[in-house]
Amino acid sequence: MKEKNKISVLKPLVVLMGMSLVLYFVNRAIDTHLNELGESIFASLYFKDLGNFVNSFGGLSEVITAVLGIEITAVAIIVQLAANKYSSKIMELFITNKVNFVIISIFIITSINTILVSNTITEVYIPYWSITFTLFAVSISLLLVIPHFSYVFNFLRPENFLFFVKRDTVKIIKKIADGKKTYSKSDKDEVSDNITFVGDILLNSVYQGDRAVAILCLDTLSSFVSDYLPYKKQLPDEWFRLTGTESRDPDFSNYSNFVLRTIEERRVIIERKVFRLYDVIYNVTKATLRDVASGVLYNSEAIALKAIETNDSGALHTSFQYMNSYLRFAITGKDPRSAFNTLEHYRIIAEKLIETDPDLVEQVSFYFKYYGQEANKYGVLFILETAAHDLCKLNELAYSKKAPNRDKLLAMFLTLDERMDEASESKERSLIGVRIAQTQLAAFYLLNGAVDLARLIFEDMKIEPSSRIKKIEEIIFSTTNEEFWEITPRGINFYYVAPERRNALKQFFTWFDQDIPK
Repeated sequence: MKEKNKISVLKPLVVLMGMSLVLYFVNRAIDTHLNELGESIFASLYFKDLGNFVNSFGGLSEVITAVLGIEITAVAIIVQLAANKYSSKIMELFITNKVNFVIISIFIITSINTILVSNTITEVYIPYWSITFTLFAVSISLLLVIPHFSYVFNFLRPENFLFFVKRDTVKIIKKIADGKKTYSKSDKDEVSDNITFVGDILLNSVYQGDRAVAILCLDTLSSFVSDYLPYKKQLPDEWFRLTGTESRDPDFSNYSNFVLRTIEERRVIIERKVFRLYDVIYNVTKATLRDVASGVLYNSEAIALKAIETNDSGALHTSFQYMNSYLRFAITGKDPRSAFNTLEHYRIIAEKLIETDPDLVEQVSFYFKYYGQEANKYGVLFILETAAHDLCKLNELAYSKKAPNRDKLLAMFLTLDERMDEASESKERSLIGVRIAQTQLAAFYLLNGAVDLARLIFEDMKIEPSSRIKKIEEIIFSTTNEEFWEITPRGINFYYVAPERRNALKQFFTWFDQDIPK
């Protein structure tokens, strides 16, 4: 490792010195050739007084080295401030950036060339071509100062250096997937380090309350995974093997051997690393920076949708695990709003699955039921009602899309509620909300001619006392505003029923006044 570091330090030194000497001797050769042809055509441009000429030209070496010193000092301070704010790796990114390397190299080579030329002028030999070239190089170097400062400030904008990191990371994966580059552990380590770099900026931004940069980091990680998944199947098996170094990675160090083995088998090393960062941020921000926590949910949804698109069962399973974890954190923390938001993003994932893998929608429906009932046990009552609303929408979509398992989805939806006579009074409001969602689904079925499905809902609800049915009917028909009267992420009133469904609901409620539904 030490030997490798020595080589990395000496390489630019050797390259710059070599280029400076080559440039000097090439110019010297041109001067020699011009002198052999006669007086140089550039001689008329300069003083004939050698003393004044040497003094004027000699001062250029001091000017260009002074400017180089100021440039390096100012840039180093700016970059170090950015590194302190975001991550120490920004310094490395800056140094390895090709534009920065080229501009600093121009300054260094110009400085060396100016010193060499100014100290080789004699009364006998005046290298007019070399002098002209040096003056041109000095002018270009000075003209580059302001554009370079502008470039540095733009480079240090988070959206720019995050873009550079993501671009370089995807480039590594693409080359390996396309067979243009042989896999090596260092490549995977570099990808992992880049994800950690974005994660460090994400954490620092959250602790500093910089919501814009935090959300930008979340988007960058999601965008990277979305770009990575299409190439995943082309990567060699070695890419997905755990090498043992993960024990030192904070995103893996707390996992048991069983979990690590499962990650390896499902080939989800990258996904787990990104989702682990999301998990940490969600826990930190769900009660303090809710817009950042919402960014976690939005980007988790984006990754899941990309996993569905690329038919990646491992990545999708990981998405489910973390969405479930978000729900668990919200419930145990008695934070209904976070669970409320999580369920919406989870439902959107399930809606996509109805078209591609309806069997998995049953799995998601089970999770909705499980966490809704868990929330009820913890006294976080509104979650069960929210789960019922989302399951209602899933059942409506399953019917519209003619999903083969729509009857199973309906059966699971009807088991969501607890028996009202076994529930405490404090839970009744939430459980009534479940019945309202089931009633709304019955109206949808009746409106679409599926009387048999609506009757299944009736059969499940007819055990309720008539007073409770009347209460449900009263709540629905007294709710006339679709928009909820408070600011919420969804903005809708769960109890609202569109006018075209109200007539169907009237028919449904008449069944409870009869012994046999018609």
